[in-house]
Amino acid sequence: MPDQTRRKFLFSALSSATLASGAGVASVMMDAPASNVRKMALFDGKIQAAARQAQATAIPPFANVVLDRMGFGPRGSDIADFNALGGNDDARLQAYVEQQLNWSGIADTELEARIAGAGYTTLNKSLSQLWQEHRVDRTSGYYEPLDEIERLAFLRAVYSKRQLLEFLADFWHNHFNIYGRDTYAAPTWTSWDRDVIRPPVNGSSRPAGFENGHLMGNFRQMLELSAKHPAMVYYLDNYVNGRADPNENYAREIIELHTLGAINYAGPDPQPGDITTISNSDFPGGFNDKYSDADVYEAMRFLTGWNVKDGRSPSGVGEENTGEWYFWPDWHDGGQKQLLGVHWPAYSGISEVYEMLDLLAYHPGTAEHIALKLCTRFLNDTPPQSLVDKVKQTFYDARHDPDQLEQTYRTLLLSDEFKDTSTWGSKLKRPFEVVVSALRACDGNFTVRPDDTESRYLTYYMQRTGQRPFYWRGPDGYPDKRSFWEGGASLINTWRTLDWLVDENVGRDDPDLMPVTEITAAANLAEYTPNSLAEFWLKQILKWEPPGGWIGTPLHGVLSEFMSTRPDDDPSPWPADYPIPPEDIGRNSYPYYWNERVRGLVKLIFATPEFMQR
Repeated sequence: MPDQTRRKFLFSALSSATLASGAGVASVMMDAPASNVRKMALFDGKIQAAARQAQATAIPPFANVVLDRMGFGPRGSDIADFNALGGNDDARLQAYVEQQLNWSGIADTELEARIAGAGYTTLNKSLSQLWQEHRVDRTSGYYEPLDEIERLAFLRAVYSKRQLLEFLADFWHNHFNIYGRDTYAAPTWTSWDRDVIRPPVNGSSRPAGFENGHLMGNFRQMLELSAKHPAMVYYLDNYVNGRADPNENYAREIIELHTLGAINYAGPDPQPGDITTISNSDFPGGFNDKYSDADVYEAMRFLTGWNVKDGRSPSGVGEENTGEWYFWPDWHDGGQKQLLGVHWPAYSGISEVYEMLDLLAYHPGTAEHIALKLCTRFLNDTPPQSLVDKVKQTFYDARHDPDQLEQTYRTLLLSDEFKDTSTWGSKLKRPFEVVVSALRACDGNFTVRPDDTESRYLTYYMQRTGQRPFYWRGPDGYPDKRSFWEGGASLINTWRTLDWLVDENVGRDDPDLMPVTEITAAANLAEYTPNSLAEFWLKQILKWEPPGGWIGTPLHGVLSEFMSTRPDDDPSPWPADYPIPPEDIGRNSYPYYWNERVRGLVKLIFATPEFMQR
């Protein structure tokens, strides 16, 4: 495919790909009558262009790079607040990382106010309450807990000042991925999010011995909490894993995805030399550095009898129906076992399962796997091995510490590799990131609620993008590689989602979800011209400008040209520096439809490499 110019990326890719998806050009560019749009020379090209990203104008300032990498992009005064944290970039980053890691010290009053007024009802229900009300009695909606946490994911990501916490919640939900609408997952989803992924807040707590089992704490504790939750037990079929009829699904994924990872797979039939014996203080007798299929089948035997109280009476006697985890000895394979070269004698009981979890969590291969995933998420698709090694070492050395994961993030975020802004732009934002960062950049006013029309529309649009929260069916989580998300269908539907957000409620009594008209009016520009509007909205959305400003850059030129294009009955362009009456922008009157044109300008900036990449 030939290299695409910026003009082709902005207009050819955007307009022709949208046309191919069945949407009119006006739905992404502007809503002027088709006769006024059809002859605009901005809409040529082929759908293949939608699969490519052009080179950005310049690398953003350090503050912008950090806020894009550690969260969902800047909002409001975030850039100024970051720059006020120290006298140089290193000092500011150090202060910001510590601030974000100390998440409980960050006041989140706006988010809390929005949640309090949104009508969420499941957030404080215990696991047993969720199970009884939403699964057993069904006095409340079966899918209500899932629906609430899905919508809350947007609300938190957009409005929380604890941006690192929200970014990490998204990461760990994908690491321990469960399809949210899976049987028994949906009615307990509030608990899965609160009691496994996130650190305790508002009086919630962890069981004794697992106080640090969360995304800011200790991985070993978090792993066991995930293993005992009914959402995981059911999703990966361990509820039917018994000695008489074993099931390997969970055993395979706990090794291949949750701990050692496929990077430490020696193959189905390893040959001499493929596997090496190593040791550590946890298992001084030694263990294998890699796993094979034989280890998966042995892990399956360890996990027999690891179950949920769901009233099924697997042993023929009465069983409680509470949704709580329990171990059923009669279903457990009591024979001797060998995992990763470590031997367990027969009839070891449940202690051998806990020791298996120790072996997996404390294995250096697990440190390597999670370090690679974290570096890929925060930095780029092929992170430097030097960074992976540093993050791996911290994760491994701190494996018994209550703040193991916090130490791990600190190593990554304060590394020279993270500070290197030259790698900016190598990651393409996934659809969830694009939508959230657009709402943040444009001062969106959208309290996503459990059950209202606009919130339902949002989930509908997100499902079309391919990244509706908690809807990835496979246990591997949403892909984190650029190549997956730069395909035409995902880009098109992501842009369509932004199109809807920019236009929703315009001309109605309800507030605009993205107050483009209000922001434009409040800008109080000396003159509202194609040039000044393009410059203003580039600054407003991107929160930075290159040395010398945006005017004179190719990107600004294309956007200004878009604003200057005249209706069909007058083909001469509106001069780039000729004033537009401000009242016409508010009225959207014939023949220029300036309001729609400004909204089209905003949509185009959302589609630029400067916004889509991080």
